[in-house]
Amino acid sequence: MGFASQAKNKRSATAANGAEDTAKRAKSQAETDLERLVFGIDDDNEDAIGEIFGKIKETKDLDKVSEQDGESDNGSDSDEESDANGRGDSLFFMDTERPDETDHKGDDNESSGTDSDSGEEADNKEEAAAWVDEDTQNARVALKGAIRTRKLRKVEGENIVHGDVYEERLRQQFQKINPVPKWAQETKAEDAWGSDSEDSEEKREARAGNDLLKSSKSLLSKTSTLLPPSILDIVRTRNGNQAAPSQMAVSALQFHPTANVMLAAGLDKTLRLFEVDGKDNQKVQSIFFKDLPISSAHFIRGGQEVVVSGSRRWYYSVDVEKGSVTRISGIPGLPKLNSLKYMHGCNNGDRLAVMSNDGQIHLVSARTKQLACTLPMNGVVRDVSFTADGNYLWSVGTDNEVYQWDLRQNQCISRWHDQTMFRATRLEISPDTSYYASGDNSGMVNIYDVNAIKTQADAAGNSSSFFVNVKPFKAINNLTTTISGLRFNHSSEILGIFSHKSQSQLKLVHLPTGTVFSNWPSASSHLGLVQCIDFSPNSGFMAVGNDKGKALLYRLPHFQSY
Repeated sequence: MGFASQAKNKRSATAANGAEDTAKRAKSQAETDLERLVFGIDDDNEDAIGEIFGKIKETKDLDKVSEQDGESDNGSDSDEESDANGRGDSLFFMDTERPDETDHKGDDNESSGTDSDSGEEADNKEEAAAWVDEDTQNARVALKGAIRTRKLRKVEGENIVHGDVYEERLRQQFQKINPVPKWAQETKAEDAWGSDSEDSEEKREARAGNDLLKSSKSLLSKTSTLLPPSILDIVRTRNGNQAAPSQMAVSALQFHPTANVMLAAGLDKTLRLFEVDGKDNQKVQSIFFKDLPISSAHFIRGGQEVVVSGSRRWYYSVDVEKGSVTRISGIPGLPKLNSLKYMHGCNNGDRLAVMSNDGQIHLVSARTKQLACTLPMNGVVRDVSFTADGNYLWSVGTDNEVYQWDLRQNQCISRWHDQTMFRATRLEISPDTSYYASGDNSGMVNIYDVNAIKTQADAAGNSSSFFVNVKPFKAINNLTTTISGLRFNHSSEILGIFSHKSQSQLKLVHLPTGTVFSNWPSASSHLGLVQCIDFSPNSGFMAVGNDKGKALLYRLPHFQSY
C-alpha cells in the first residue's frame, strides 16, 4: 500500500512537471505581449533580457531549493504551491522590486525640494573659494623674523599669525603698492551699465546725471586731494638698481621726464638705465667710462640726451635714442677749467651750467657744446638751480647772496642778501617757482616764499635790484650736519633735504605748512649715507642713492601716477 501510493505520487509529479514544461513552451501571444509591455522588451534586446531574467530565476530557484531542503516534506500539494509561487516571483520580479507610483510622486516632491536646496547651495559654493589649502591654514608665520614681514603687523607686539592671515596681508600690501589704475575702474563702471550699444549711451548719460545730483559741491570746483601734513604714506619697494647694483657709492640719480626710466651713476665709472615699475625694475642699458669716475649725470633736451661729468676736464654725452656715446674734451675757451664735477643740466632748457672756483658760472649750449656766456658773482659760487621752464637760473655764494638770472638776456635781474644763513651750501627752486630753499654748513634749511620776496623787491624801488632783510617763512633744523642736497617733488608739496655726513640723514618737509613728516624715515629705514634723491615726474616714486651702491626705491601712494 505504501509503495503503491509513493509510485502514484511520483507519476503525478512527473506528469505535473511535464505539463509545466509544455505550458512554458506553449506560451500564448497574450503573455508575450504582456511581458513586452511590462518589461519594455523589443526585438533588439529580447534575447539579452531573457538571459538576465533566466539567471535571476535560476538564482531564486536555488534559494528555494535550499529552503525546501531545510524544511520537512509537506506533500505534493505544498510542492505545487511553491512551484506556483516560484513562477509568480520570476514573472513579476521587476514589478515587486520597483517602487509604486505613489513613491514616485513622493520622490518627485522631495527631489523638487532638494533641487531648490541644491540651487541655494550651488550659489553659496560659487561665492566660496574653489579650493582651500589646509597646509596654508595650519601654517604659522613669525612676522618679527624678517624685516620685510614686520611691515605686515597690525600692532607692534604682534608676531605669530596663521597662514591664511599672512596670505591676506600680503595681498593687501601688494594692492597698496600697486593700486588699481583709474582707467580700469572706469572700465568696470561702464561694464556694469552695459555694453557698447545704443541704449548704453543713454545709460551712461543717466548715470552721469545721477552722480551730478548726488553732490552739492560747485560744478566748477577744481580742488584735488591735498597731501596730509604730518603723516606720509610711503611704501618700500624693490631697489631701483636691484638688477645691477653699483659697485661704489651712487652719486647721481634722476628720473626720465617722460618715460618710466631712471638713471643711476656712481664712482664705479658706470652709467645704468633702469625701467622703473616697482616690481622687477629691469636694467635697460649700462655704459662704462674707463677714464671718468662719475660725479653728476643729467637728462637734457627733454630726455633725449644724458651728460655725464666728474673731476676731469672732459665729459661724455650719451644719445638715449641712438645709444651712441660722444667724448667731449672740455669746454672751448676755458683751458684752465680742470674739473667739471659740478655740472648742472635742465630738462627743458638749452643750457648747461658749470660752476668754477673763482665765482663764475659758465653757460654751455646743450646742442653745440660751445661756451655761450659767463655769469659773474661776487663770492665763490656754491650751488645753482634752473627753473622748470629753463628760462631762469638761481645761484648762491659763500657770501650768502642769492642771484636770479634771466637766461634769455644773460643778466642778473635780482639779488638779495640772507642774514639767517651761515655759509650756504645748497639751493633749490620749486617747479612752480613758489618756493626756494637753501641749506648751510650747520644743517639749517631755510624755505622762502618767492611771492613775498617779489613784493619786497617791488617795495624797494626800481633804482636797484639789490635788497636785504629777506626772511624765510620756515626754518628746518632737524639735521645737524652740512646740507648736501635739496629736492622738490613735481607739485611742490614735498621738499627732501639730506646730508651725507652721517647715517640716515634725510628728512621730508610738507609744503606749504613747512612741517617735517614724523613717521618717515624711521629707525628701521636703514638709508645709509644718503648721496642723492629724486622724485619721478608725477611723484609716484622716490629714489634714494646711498654709499652702498643701492638706489632705494619708495612708492608714494598719495600720487596715483608715475
